[in-house]
Amino acid sequence: MSILTNISLSPREEVVDTFFRCLQGLNSNNRNLFKSTILKTKEFHFISNMFIIKGCNAARFNIIFLITTHISSNVRVELKGTDTASLSCHSISYHVRPEDQFKAEESSFTAYNLYDIDFVKADGLWKIKTWNVDIRRTTGDPSLIQA
Repeated sequence: MSILTNISLSPREEVVDTFFRCLQGLNSNNRNLFKSTILKTKEFHFISNMFIIKGCNAARFNIIFLITTHISSNVRVELKGTDTASLSCHSISYHVRPEDQFKAEESSFTAYNLYDIDFVKADGLWKIKTWNVDIRRTTGDPSLIQA
């Protein structure tokens, strides 16, 4: 299956598509889909008030490949040129260990976030360069997402 199934998207729609493919990669545990959406250089940064990832270190991303559900709304895209853009939105992210996903009393972590994400165009596709996560509220066990 092609990464982009509809090549007639506007630049703004392409940015949103990249973001939702990223979340789909996380939620379906599809590492290749997830990796297709991020800049695979040392310029990639994931910044939250809980931890920071600098560079595209695949080993560090193993921590986020839990059973997850990311739900985002109020998506806003600003095109800053032909090869840079930003996206902001609200998000709720649910995280649970695979061995706990069907237990009545599982150990989970939920975060209510504001995302600010910077994109660059690389090899003709939008890629996430910087992902800022402003975690506003949490419930559950934060050790699930911390290394």
